[in-house]
Amino acid sequence: MDEETLCFASLAEVAERIRRRDLSPVDVVEAHLQRIETLNPRLFAFLEVTADAARKEAETAEAEIAAGRYRGALHGIPYGAKDIFNTAGIRTTHGSSFFRDHVPVEDAECVARLERAGAVLLGKCHTHEFAAAATTINPHYGTTRNPWNLERIVGGSSGGSAAAVAAGLCPAALGSDTGGSIRVPAAFCGVVGLKPTHGRVSLSGVCPNVLNFDHVGPLTRTARDAALVLQTIAGYDPRDAMSRDVPVPDFSARLGAGIRGARIALCPDFTGQAEVDREVTEAFERAVATLRDLGARLETVPFPHYERIERTMTAILGAEFAEFHRPFYARDPDGYGTDVRARVERALQVPLDDYVRALRERELLRREVEALFQRVDAIALPSTPSAAAPIATLMARVNGKDVECLWLHRPFLTPHNLTGCPAVSVPMGFSGDGLPLSLQIVGRPWGEADVLGIADAYETATPEVRARRPPCA
Repeated sequence: MDEETLCFASLAEVAERIRRRDLSPVDVVEAHLQRIETLNPRLFAFLEVTADAARKEAETAEAEIAAGRYRGALHGIPYGAKDIFNTAGIRTTHGSSFFRDHVPVEDAECVARLERAGAVLLGKCHTHEFAAAATTINPHYGTTRNPWNLERIVGGSSGGSAAAVAAGLCPAALGSDTGGSIRVPAAFCGVVGLKPTHGRVSLSGVCPNVLNFDHVGPLTRTARDAALVLQTIAGYDPRDAMSRDVPVPDFSARLGAGIRGARIALCPDFTGQAEVDREVTEAFERAVATLRDLGARLETVPFPHYERIERTMTAILGAEFAEFHRPFYARDPDGYGTDVRARVERALQVPLDDYVRALRERELLRREVEALFQRVDAIALPSTPSAAAPIATLMARVNGKDVECLWLHRPFLTPHNLTGCPAVSVPMGFSGDGLPLSLQIVGRPWGEADVLGIADAYETATPEVRARRPPCA
């Protein structure tokens, strides 16, 4: 297997070949490090590359596997971690000036679980400042560029993680998602991004954004790969107040089982009937037809609660974001970039009463969503209403109009942070400019295996989408 083929192979395929000892973890890691050396100067997907440590970990993995101590599917598999995840002895900046020289003494729990599984950390993936917006244009460290077009944004805030996977710099990366920060860059970079159920994956050691909305999840090239990563990082953590002590199922259980009879809802009400570019609409209609051809039962269902969702999201997002940032802002407001400082200042104005009422309203809205999932197994909708915007203008093209892109994703993605439901974004085609477009599947709480099963069935039926590689590759 040549280097490029190896670097675009699925995690599952590489893992199986490592298990059979057809591939050496040392060779796998070295191939990805060489690719990072070649492409990262253009993409800026990685802020820190831990090449020496990665090589040592790969050598250890190879020796363990040769001695019969194979730990499982991630043993010897390289990955990247978003730069808001603490990594012992490795600089973790949170994309901010305040943490420029921060070197944690302990790993985030999700990183520690990957380490115990034998995965090999290649380095820290670039992020928007404090994971606080959706472009990964960072005033302190630089801009991550989209592998499909270097003049386009990657989305954010897990932009470096998505770009790294899309460009073949690593087969998987960790991201976080507060309002779409896994799924936006997955959509814009043409990879799979999974936001699990809130409380499924520990937030310990992850820089907080909005704890009631924060999720940790994988970015990968396939739904099967996402299932393998989630299998390792999922599980109860008593140190995390948001963690839930629920059984961890086999997340691969529904893969390959087909979706005949699955009840999938189309629900434009869930986005407040937000405008969608015609190229996205056409791709989505093709995706719906594919799901129907696979035997799914699709129906349009009402959900007349979007205005309540929007009000509730705004209050919770603002108040909890302000709680974390108040001391940093008081110390040095000029330590923030312009966009994040503006968000902090808006957040500081949210009244406490609005926050308390919003927490109550969120519980009522979650009950409405639970009632919806009594009727259906999943909801299908676009991940974003347009393709990636130009870095120079940050104006997305929607039905012939230029629209500011910064919060366009919110109606499509953030409601599922409020509800805590699992959601996965998968590639569903390309725009006329050759930019990725994305399908989102949302499931009932703790239903990751179901949404991954639907995503896997769709991927299997559309191999031509995954076969395409970004021009930078």
